[in-house]
Amino acid sequence: MIIDHLQRTYEELSSSQYPVFIWGAGSMSMEVSSRLEEHGITVCGKFITTAADRSHIVSSADRIFTLDEIKETYEKINVVAGHGHYEKIDELKSCACIHNVYVIPTPYLQYKSPDLEYIYRNQDKLAYIFSQLVDEKSQTALERYLAVNLTNDIRYLLEADICVDGMYGFEALAISDSENFVDVGAWEGDSIHSFLRSAGHKYDKIHAFEPDPTIFQTLKHNYGDKENVVLYQLGLGEQNAKLTISHGNTQSACLTASSAEPEADAIIITTLDEALADEPVSLIKISIPFMFTDVIKGGAALICKNRPRMIINVGADDRFSLYETVKWISELDVPYKLALRFDFPMPTRLFLYAYPAEQSDEN
Repeated sequence: MIIDHLQRTYEELSSSQYPVFIWGAGSMSMEVSSRLEEHGITVCGKFITTAADRSHIVSSADRIFTLDEIKETYEKINVVAGHGHYEKIDELKSCACIHNVYVIPTPYLQYKSPDLEYIYRNQDKLAYIFSQLVDEKSQTALERYLAVNLTNDIRYLLEADICVDGMYGFEALAISDSENFVDVGAWEGDSIHSFLRSAGHKYDKIHAFEPDPTIFQTLKHNYGDKENVVLYQLGLGEQNAKLTISHGNTQSACLTASSAEPEADAIIITTLDEALADEPVSLIKISIPFMFTDVIKGGAALICKNRPRMIINVGADDRFSLYETVKWISELDVPYKLALRFDFPMPTRLFLYAYPAEQSDEN
């Protein structure tokens, strides 16, 4: 029998005598709050454990507490993690005022993962993925990804050595100080910041794509004046098109064929091949919901010509596109090695790493 730990979480929180607080105040905390409210669970507030200027805080009329402030009022509280760094839970549990810490592994409703029926009916596809992965850690990462999505038990990701230190932390990438880097889904520039830190703040050129017009302005403010950084207010796909952007209320905006949102923004979609036809490319990071396979298909010529290393977020999906992605890369004329890792222990943070076979695969 498969136990649904998420249902158990809701039942325990509903029956507990202790008030519920969300740990974190960023975009994910808003989704966690919505899931709790849907189950009739009252949230008394949100708190952070780092300085406000070092915390991701979404603008809100709600007061954001510190843990010390909560201690002054409450003897015991229940906590639901409102951020994805679940590896930090044990630190919080040591606090005397914490009764228990709970996790909703994937609070975003738009993301879907393989269910038991899919696994049963697609053993051949799963076996193919396993056969293409370069190491045992990658196979373990996939096994744990499937397990946590079936059970909602986050311990599957916490108890295995399948996480790297940030998305650029996979050693086989061998980030250098002369990269021609393409950031697909650059958001406000957080992934550029992480890349620069990994590259020692040295690079040849950065191409950053962000389709959301509002977010693009923030990206432009952060990196528009930086030397050899080119910003594109464009979406990328398999072919030229126009889509609309669905924002929801979180950082996980996504492109769709249509939108029920009033005055939804129309987004121009082009391809990597068209946008960067004459550009040298050494490293591509793709972190956009649902469309990552389309992006690499639209960059087939660029990929075959440049043989870039690729970092692809395959966990943020509304279906299980990992098989299609692995198969497409494996059938390229350019031989690639493929690995799976999480950059932190959250189901939607599963990354596929692809690097030319002649590179060392030490990790």
